Amino acid sequence: MKGTIEYLRSIRGYILISVILFFASVASGFTAAEQNPEIAEEWLKELEMLKWITDLPPLMILILIFAKNLLACAMAVLLGMGAGVVPVLVAISNGILVGMVAYQVVHKEGILYLLAGILPHGIVELPTVLVSIAIGMRLGHLFLMTIIDGDGDLGEEARAAVSFLIYRVAPLLFVAAVIETFITPLAISLASR
Repeated sequence: MKGTIEYLRSIRGYILISVILFFASVASGFTAAEQNPEIAEEWLKELEMLKWITDLPPLMILILIFAKNLLACAMAVLLGMGAGVVPVLVAISNGILVGMVAYQVVHKEGILYLLAGILPHGIVELPTVLVSIAIGMRLGHLFLMTIIDGDGDLGEEARAAVSFLIYRVAPLLFVAAVIETFITPLAISLASR
């Protein structure tokens, strides 16, 4: 645990950047949807194509949610070595999507419904994803520094990042997937009464 806290301290600046990028993108997505509801409606139609997942058995839903989130985090971390572009794009695209969906949900179902659909699993999932994005940005920064002036131990940092991904991110994403599969639907049904 001590190593985890030290590692998180070492990337705190990147965590702050990932949080700012994500929430600025959420606000942009919400504003864009507010100004042009047709765009948000199109995004929602795209998401509704994934409704078939809800017809699967709960265990399959859990596995799909876990795999999707782990893949997104792994891409943000590992592809961060490409100058940190992918993690930035992950933060921005996910933020815009969340903002647009939030606009639609708030206007159709209300704020309580939105919170019920996000908070139960989001308390675990969102910080985990944002830390993964931060790790990818750090790797991208070190990659650039290594190219520019040969400074930085990219190999050691990459090993620490992969270790964190396996031993910290993956278990937290599994917990979030369990909550999203079994608890979030209950919270939504309570909020929609």
